[in-house]
Amino acid sequence: MADKYEVIKPWHGVAKGDVVLLETVHPSLKPHVRKLSDKASAELVPATPSATSDKQARKDAITKRLDELGIEYKGNLGADKLAELLPDGELEKLFPTAE
Repeated sequence: MADKYEVIKPWHGVAKGDVVLLETVHPSLKPHVRKLSDKASAELVPATPSATSDKQARKDAITKRLDELGIEYKGNLGADKLAELLPDGELEKLFPTAE
């Protein structure tokens, strides 16, 4: 029966934290994995799957509007830089200020 191992040091095609099933652990892989206990190998579910920060929610709203308008942008830009790409008045429509 295959046992579950957590990847500690990633190698090609495997990311750190991945869980792999191995019948036997090759000696060259022993320092790169650790065996999971039965409790630890149970599937983990995030306590708050929909939780995001305000910054991320703001950036998501701006990128969604940029997509709707057909404006190209780089995904690695911050919310402030993305907001500069919006046409005049669009940012105020997305985030009205209480005055």
